[in-house]
Amino acid sequence: AMATSARVSSREMRDILSYDLFPKISEDFAQRTAAGGVISVVSLVFMLTLFVQTTIDYATVKTTYDLKVDEQSNGAMRINLDVTLSSMHCKQVSLDVMDVSGDARLDVEASVRKQRVGSNGQIIVDSAEDARGSGVVKREPLPEGYCGDCYGAGFEGECCNDCQTLRRVYHRRGWQLPDLRNVEQCQRDVNDAEMMNFAREGCHIKGYLNVNKVAGNFHIAPGKSVESRGNHIHDLSAFDGLESFNFSHTIHSISFGDEFPGVVNPLDGVSRVMNASAGVYQYRMNVVPARYQYLGFNARVVESNEYTVSDHFREFDWHKQPALPGIFFFYDLSPLRVEYREERMGFFKYIATLCAVVGGVFAVSNIVDGAVYQGQRAFKEKVDLGKQG
Repeated sequence: AMATSARVSSREMRDILSYDLFPKISEDFAQRTAAGGVISVVSLVFMLTLFVQTTIDYATVKTTYDLKVDEQSNGAMRINLDVTLSSMHCKQVSLDVMDVSGDARLDVEASVRKQRVGSNGQIIVDSAEDARGSGVVKREPLPEGYCGDCYGAGFEGECCNDCQTLRRVYHRRGWQLPDLRNVEQCQRDVNDAEMMNFAREGCHIKGYLNVNKVAGNFHIAPGKSVESRGNHIHDLSAFDGLESFNFSHTIHSISFGDEFPGVVNPLDGVSRVMNASAGVYQYRMNVVPARYQYLGFNARVVESNEYTVSDHFREFDWHKQPALPGIFFFYDLSPLRVEYREERMGFFKYIATLCAVVGGVFAVSNIVDGAVYQGQRAFKEKVDLGKQG
């Protein structure tokens, strides 16, 4: 019985051995060659290089993108702006925003801060009263018995003690106002000094605008704006006598929504210098909705926007042409949305890639080694045959 059991075990063992895909060769029959050693070293270096590269790919987060139809066409959108006017006083300009749905907000101040900028480019810190913009007219006290010159426009004995009175008598005569920067009464009037910008100040405008997700525009233009019978009007009467509107500016940043990796805002850092007496800058932006999906512990989805822009400048004489100078930003929205997604190689794919790298290099090196070995044997046999002949 024991002999029969031994024969069965021996037969089963032979069956198992027949399935061995890795037959072993005795070291007595193995032959090592110099070419095989070189090929092995090169293969190991190549294997190590691919291993390092695959590991780097596994640890690297890559961003892919796709283009889809934007299903979130309604809702709100946030516009962030940071602009400096180098030659316009903050009291001279207003920031208005409006869209095609009829929504309009004039002289926006709640979410936007205006800061005066000196001729040296430094921010001027206003007093608390100035910061509130109380609108109270401040004038320096006049000497007793003072009677301001009306420069021939007033009646006999009539006095023009302030800039407003001087404007009135000139309009009464139908005369063109002189350069108010050189008029004593206008220089004394604080409000008129700001409106005429005698100190050559600038204005830094920074903040954000929450707008409807439809086409619209926001603009920085002179004077107070009003809505009259569906028309948007800027009152420029306070600028009678002003020779020019210099809207030279620097756009520090214009963006639509939150920042995300890789976003490029083409207007950031744009600077324009106006050499004309008046003109209008127009920036036309095509806004493309964007969605960015983070990966890992910081996983979240950011809804934002990108945009492209083209710009145009037109100069004119504002005394002769009924045009409004300023800086206008027109925006329209694309019906498509770009979706960005952070991705990284999975762990099992990483293991499979490593196995493919090791197995592939080993198989190729084995083939190359066999071919080199057979070539060497054939060459040696021919040499031996030649010697025998």
